[in-house]
Amino acid sequence: MKKIILFACLIIGFASCNKKCNCKKDWDSNVTYVKGNLVKYNGKCWEAAAQGRGIVPGPWMQNGNDIWHECSQ
Repeated sequence: MKKIILFACLIIGFASCNKKCNCKKDWDSNVTYVKGNLVKYNGKCWEAAAQGRGIVPGPWMQNGNDIWHECSQ
């Protein structure tokens, strides 16, 4: 029984890791994003580290970006 529970936990953990950077929506300058939101922009997946609106996803602390981090698995 313990092996089954352990196996199930590993499967659930692995599945949640794969979903972390599953960006489905394109970035929209008119949307207010909050921490944890995921967006696609310029072929990459970006995760919001804070709340913001109109901040273009890109390299951290460049061109006014204090919201977005490139999402990595």
